[in-house]
Amino acid sequence: MMDQYRRIKARYRDAVLFFRLGDFYEMFFEDAVEVSALLDLTLTKRQGEPMCGIPYHAAKPYIARLLKHGKKIAVCEQLGEPKAGKGIVDRDVVEVVTPGTTVEEDFLEQGANNYIVAICLSRRRLCVAYLDLSTGEFRAHSREASAGESAARGDAARWDVAGESAARESAARESAEDASGSAVLAEFLRSELYRLGPREALVQQSLLELRPIAQVLAESEGLVVNRYPDWSFDAERSARDLPRRFGLASLKGYGFADDAPELAAAGALLRYVDETAKAATPHLSPPLPYREDEFVGIDEGSRKNLELVRNLGDSGTAYTLLSVLDSTHTAPGARLLRQWLLQPLHSRAGVEQRLEAVDFLYRDQRLLAALRDTLASVRDIERLASRVAMDKAHAKDLLALRLSIVSCQAVRTLLEGRGAPRLLAPEWPEDLLGLVDGIAQRIEAAIKDEPSILLTEGGLIRDGYDAELDRLRSLSSRSREVLEAYVEEERSASGISGLRVRYNKIIGYYLEVSKGKLDAVPPHFIRRQSLVTGERYTTTRLAELESEINGATERIVELERSLFLSLRESAKEAVPAMLSLGRAAAVQDCLASFAWTATARGYTRPKMVDAPVLHIVEGRHPVVEAHLRDGAFVPNGLELNASAPSEAASPGEGSALESAAAAGQASAAGQGAASTGGPREASFALITGPNMAGKSTYLRQTALIALMAHSGSFVPAFEAEIGLVDKIFCRVGAQDNLARGESTFLVEMHETAYILNTATRHSLVVMDEVGRGTSTLDGLAIAWAVAERLLDQTACRTLFATHYHELTALEHPRLKNLSLSVLEEKGEVVFLKRIENGPARSSFGIHVARLAGLPESVLARAAELQTWLSRAEASLPGMAGRGAGAPPFRPAADGGGAGGRPSKESRASAAGRADAAREGGQAGLFSAEDMVIAELRGIDLDGLSPREALSRLALLQSRLQSG
Repeated sequence: MMDQYRRIKARYRDAVLFFRLGDFYEMFFEDAVEVSALLDLTLTKRQGEPMCGIPYHAAKPYIARLLKHGKKIAVCEQLGEPKAGKGIVDRDVVEVVTPGTTVEEDFLEQGANNYIVAICLSRRRLCVAYLDLSTGEFRAHSREASAGESAARGDAARWDVAGESAARESAARESAEDASGSAVLAEFLRSELYRLGPREALVQQSLLELRPIAQVLAESEGLVVNRYPDWSFDAERSARDLPRRFGLASLKGYGFADDAPELAAAGALLRYVDETAKAATPHLSPPLPYREDEFVGIDEGSRKNLELVRNLGDSGTAYTLLSVLDSTHTAPGARLLRQWLLQPLHSRAGVEQRLEAVDFLYRDQRLLAALRDTLASVRDIERLASRVAMDKAHAKDLLALRLSIVSCQAVRTLLEGRGAPRLLAPEWPEDLLGLVDGIAQRIEAAIKDEPSILLTEGGLIRDGYDAELDRLRSLSSRSREVLEAYVEEERSASGISGLRVRYNKIIGYYLEVSKGKLDAVPPHFIRRQSLVTGERYTTTRLAELESEINGATERIVELERSLFLSLRESAKEAVPAMLSLGRAAAVQDCLASFAWTATARGYTRPKMVDAPVLHIVEGRHPVVEAHLRDGAFVPNGLELNASAPSEAASPGEGSALESAAAAGQASAAGQGAASTGGPREASFALITGPNMAGKSTYLRQTALIALMAHSGSFVPAFEAEIGLVDKIFCRVGAQDNLARGESTFLVEMHETAYILNTATRHSLVVMDEVGRGTSTLDGLAIAWAVAERLLDQTACRTLFATHYHELTALEHPRLKNLSLSVLEEKGEVVFLKRIENGPARSSFGIHVARLAGLPESVLARAAELQTWLSRAEASLPGMAGRGAGAPPFRPAADGGGAGGRPSKESRASAAGRADAAREGGQAGLFSAEDMVIAELRGIDLDGLSPREALSRLALLQSRLQSG
């Protein structure tokens, strides 16, 4: 037997082998040691080797726990009954349960998909295919490095160079491009893994040699990674096998070219699923392409920072946007709503279609309530249908399917004739409806109200469904009555009135005839035993009845099993129709959830436009508001417009701040605007103010309102006009990533670089405290340069919060200053949580520190040092005499916008604001030499005349002599 175990285990080295021995699943050797520790089982020994086991009938909870630990389980069953003297019983693996391929309800999370992904590199593209076996969803797509530019240059260099020197140059260039491309693809993969949350992955072996890719996979919590050889990802083989698998000539009708590289991943994934499930998967349809341009791009960092489906605290769903918007009644609806939030639509037509359906329900509250009540009866029809297709559904699953079909029909009836939008009330072909209705009726007629979930103990089929089953049940329950009825027939036929039926353990049932009646015994009576008082007989019919009575229970169980399997097989015909019903119910549930949430929380339908604008009146943070008492949240508005100002020149022609008059007009307009802030043509809001005043809430609520609108939801605002966005970026908070070897500042810079390299004019960028992770001067310089880039080159809708008040010296036609209002009275500070025009007067850091409970002695010393440092900064060379302006942009050499140093005039004019805010100086803080060196480094020699240079030199010399 142990040899048999070793042979089977050798085929499933990466799985825990559940080896069936009688009523137990046993594990041996290293499996036993590992599983006993994970499941807290008693470790014993067999022939001196480690061993542990679990009862076979209680295996599901143990399997579920092993799956949570990321283990695979190969279930090895006995294929026959043990026979005395016939050797070892045949055994083999009947199923491999893996985290990504299980379809059992006990092993799945209802509100989330259970994806398995395949990842490979094919034709210089990173290919990703993903599949949820429990619902039948199957998609594939690919990404080229740097949106195709880097890889395309690499290919051109590889094939189009001439000569050895050019080849060496090409190799060096290609190496750099490959490194850059790997980083881009790693970021893409990280975003995909966060969006999908897969539990298992098939990864091309050579792909793991790329460090950025390997690092992303290693960081993915709870992901089981299967290394597969490169030859498993064969695009040509998959292009042949996939159409054949689904009975098609090609996959062009599903959006794939014959040479689509992503088919390599899709083919490998499908082969793995077929091999692992060891069951037919007829519910799977051909893969569909996932097109990124259909959805608003949201990178991993932004999804985390916005806390869409996981919070930053414990990665749970509490205090997330999902927790606020999810009022769904069905498991398919909950999964779909999660997808909608992670994949907002980029198409205005698609968004309007959802909004129209939500508005329809919002305006008819009675219909909304009735619809939600009806949907509450719909079970997880997608996963139920998938289990039917894979021969894993039990009797209670079929009852749940019947209830779901009936409820879906009730929803259809409820919406009929009301003029509901097509998305809410799709039209169904009559043959499809007839098919699912027929299955529902058969299930109702066949399955008992409280059936067993096992096929080995009966109790599945209703009385009256099958005549033979009814007869056997009658025979089993009324065996004495059946025998008496037979004896009465024999009495009548033979005239032996004293004929009796008796039973003993030796000869079983028999007919007893007294000696006085022996001459009346019919010829078909067969003598079994002679007695002094008479004879005992049997008949062919009595033997049949005896056999039927004795075997009735076993035959009942077997017949019920046969009838159930026949019913389940017939239900397979309706699996595609049931999946369609389930997906329609999921959409209806999501729309009803949006409508109910809008009603309960006072949300408004946003107006979607093509222009890059953002107009929000009295916007609110949906999550923060939901956890405050009614009316406690202070709403704030916003007005941004990324349309090119008519007076602005094109980038590269001094467009930034060449006209002081234009800048002054923009500033004046900003100060006179409503509380939503500034001129309508401003696309960049620079937000200052103290911590705890609500900056982060304001930033996030703006991004969430835009995201909710693109998801098809009403938004928490009195009024909202949302211009379509192609990407949403949210760079907030301070987080490190020690697993990646990244400090807080490096994480911040990575996210900032990604925004600057990928944002477009139609993006929405939210950035908080850029540059705060390094020294003050470094951070200020970086924040200033980032702001210039976003203003003058990207020119998208941007919210830029900062504690660097020096940035308020920036002036630009697209920029406006906003701040969080603070009430300061008698040394006390009250944060009003309201946005107002203009920069903040202070960050009030010491006041916030007091609220946090710092000792008074520390606070007093901090206040003293603050005054000292402010005066010292004001006394630095170059700080005196500054005007009210800001250094204008100097366009870069490539015409890309910002990047040059401030001119002499701009430095002089920008200094006035600091002088107005700071009085006096503190000579002891910086030495004269330090100050002279600092000024020397900052002098723009090209911008000085000879006389100015001599004058400046004389001034510096006098400072050194006097210092």
